[in-house]
Amino acid sequence: MPRRKNISKEIQLLVWRRDHWTCRYCNEPVFFNPAFKLFDKISPNHGYYHPHGKSDARHQFIEKRMATVDHIIPLSRGGSDTIDNYVTACWECNLKYREKTFDEGKPKPLPINKKAAKLNWDGFSSLYLKLNKNKDEWTKLLQSGP
Repeated sequence: MPRRKNISKEIQLLVWRRDHWTCRYCNEPVFFNPAFKLFDKISPNHGYYHPHGKSDARHQFIEKRMATVDHIIPLSRGGSDTIDNYVTACWECNLKYREKTFDEGKPKPLPINKKAAKLNWDGFSSLYLKLNKNKDEWTKLLQSGP
């Protein structure tokens, strides 16, 4: 059975951009997690991010919509570790469908949402670029892409 590898930040960003920062299972917009870590650093104690999972209702809403990359066909079920087998999933859908196959109730990914492209939604990644003073890996990747 293939072992799950960490998906590089570069590939994650490619998938999120390809899918217009929208969950391909529930069609809800997703959020760029590093932006919320930064918001919390700039303005602590507002519930934007908690590293240990403690949360109030506001944080739970944000947490459910954090952007993840999901394997359409899980590696443990013979899926490939390639971009063709990746979709954007909100944290809630990723947890709900992890390791499931279509026969076990995992929905087939929705088509890429063209309406989302017109909205220019970017999961707060552009705000992250504006507010972040560090030249971290995410900043470099966000600046280099479309």
